[in-house]
Amino acid sequence: MAQKINPISLRLGLTQVWDSTLQNYGKLHNNYAVIFHNQLQIYKLLTQLFKLNNFALGTKQFNHSENIVKLTIFYSNLIYYPNLDKIISVKLLKLVSAWYGNRALIRIYLSLKWFSTTSLIFNYMWFLLKQNTPLNKTFWSLCRSLKMQINSKKILHSTCGPIVGELQGFRICLSGRFDNSRNQMAKTINYKLGSLPLINLQSYVEFTNSEIHTKLGTCGVQLWLFYKINY
Repeated sequence: MAQKINPISLRLGLTQVWDSTLQNYGKLHNNYAVIFHNQLQIYKLLTQLFKLNNFALGTKQFNHSENIVKLTIFYSNLIYYPNLDKIISVKLLKLVSAWYGNRALIRIYLSLKWFSTTSLIFNYMWFLLKQNTPLNKTFWSLCRSLKMQINSKKILHSTCGPIVGELQGFRICLSGRFDNSRNQMAKTINYKLGSLPLINLQSYVEFTNSEIHTKLGTCGVQLWLFYKINY
């Protein structure tokens, strides 16, 4: 049986929760397509704004109701800068207000520990690439780092509230042209370790993908983290 690339959708409502709540109650002036478009624009803006200020963007929660829009953001500061989160909050509120006026409420929280998170792993990857590390070497460096995190624990957001999850395995895939050879065809590298329960819907999975633009072309990176839930 074919397996879904993104396994999160199968687990929504069972073990994992939605990152967005959109309510329009069938009213024409709250068109769902417009709400969803604005949400994607805000997420894109968040990624660029936080990366520009050396912040690692984490979990995002978007709640849209008739009277107010709530945006909850978790982040980690990669460099120390006093009151930088307040400066970001003011800038972000000004930009989001262009979409929603005075109905926007933004809450920003600092995450002190970011073990085994997809956001931290991808920020580490971008750091290595900025140091002119070859993409192939960066891939295997990520694999070694993830090996060290096997059996590590962290707090997860689930349908039962905050729970403790233990990293049981991971899978990482890199596809594209990432070595300077005469062969113009794209290649794919897959690496996996530990337990990968894609069929078990009671497991907790984190998935993310991204594109990397290099002088050799565009490469795609996909990452799966599989957690055992300890109730």
